[in-house]
Amino acid sequence: MSSIASKQKQRQERKAKGRERAKRKAKVHKGQVLARRRQWDRARRARERRERREHNRRTQREFRFRVKVVRYFHRLRGQGVSEKRAVELSLDKYHPRQKGDLRLSGSTIRNWVRQVKRAHGNYSVLRPKSRRPKTIKLRVPVPVIEIIFTLRHQLGWGGHRIAAELKARGMAQISGRTVYNLFDRLGLPVKIYALKGKSEGIAYRRYEKKRPNAQWHIDLKQTSLVDGTQVYICIVIDDYSRYALAAVVGLEKSTEWTTDVTQQTVQKAGTPDQIVTDNGREFVSVWEERLTKFGELLDELDIDHATTQPYYPQCNGKAEAFIRTLNRELLKRHTFESIQALQTALNEYLLYYNHYRLHSSLGWQAPVTRFTGRAIRIRGLAGILGLEPMAADPRWAPSFCDPPIPITPATTLNRHALACR
Repeated sequence: MSSIASKQKQRQERKAKGRERAKRKAKVHKGQVLARRRQWDRARRARERRERREHNRRTQREFRFRVKVVRYFHRLRGQGVSEKRAVELSLDKYHPRQKGDLRLSGSTIRNWVRQVKRAHGNYSVLRPKSRRPKTIKLRVPVPVIEIIFTLRHQLGWGGHRIAAELKARGMAQISGRTVYNLFDRLGLPVKIYALKGKSEGIAYRRYEKKRPNAQWHIDLKQTSLVDGTQVYICIVIDDYSRYALAAVVGLEKSTEWTTDVTQQTVQKAGTPDQIVTDNGREFVSVWEERLTKFGELLDELDIDHATTQPYYPQCNGKAEAFIRTLNRELLKRHTFESIQALQTALNEYLLYYNHYRLHSSLGWQAPVTRFTGRAIRIRGLAGILGLEPMAADPRWAPSFCDPPIPITPATTLNRHALACR
């Protein structure tokens, strides 16, 4: 009770202080943010250069060691020592005796000697090589090619996503590179682009929380209806699982609207530890020591509010990435006559996105699997939005999937309890 009373007292003192002295927050210039990001990126590139140099040193050290062992073996053989005895003496001389020494065995020595002999004495064959196969020849069945064409044309999926989905759904096992080669054969365009941060000399830094509801990301997406009416979509994303907790349509972006959406999401999925937003007026006040309705709700629920750096929306990148996916797979491919029609489409899309669409940054898992710790079985084309007629046709593949997993505040608590065992 004392902690609650102290928090209420602090809140009242903060509000009183804000009423006494309303001071506008200091501006942060874009140049300062970019300079700081470039400094971090220079440090990252320097670290990568050091790692490459260290890798080259290890490779060269191993190559010299192999040459030394083989030459010593040939010297012993030239002195009339038998092959077996030469291997034993080479092992005795170069056997690892302390930490950091390279490992060695009799079969390894014989293998190196055979390689040099086949190369007619050329020791460069002993240089460590990549174990990746040089060529892989695959033949893709025609029905699989037709499915690949449909997924690319209808949903705009990339090659690696299509390959992962086909493998997880038990339809085909091919690589992303093979899918891109099929794009080229079918005449499907592939957009080649670079991240915006690259042109500014900035490298994005990625992070991920350790459990659900540790951090949420909230952002707004503006779109329009058929009659030109501008509407907004409030997006709420869980950082750990990329589970899209909410996508709600509104006519205007106000702090009251975002507060209502956040409160409904908390009642549905539980209370997060932290929420990340941008510095929009619907989230943050322009005055110091003052809170918007949104900020007051977070303060009341004891939720930490983190804001992105000015001119750097990549801090809220998980919400931005979901908005790009939503825009590419739904908003650009359909038109909506009313808010109700758009909201219905969003609800259907969230069901598909959370339960039946694999996420690349999760190791090709569905977000619901990360959020609840329960896997959903998917076979064939079941669950893919817009491909229901193909999923119902057994000519393509037997299609079935498990029903959606309901999300409640207890879901997160059970998931966290299982993770702590």
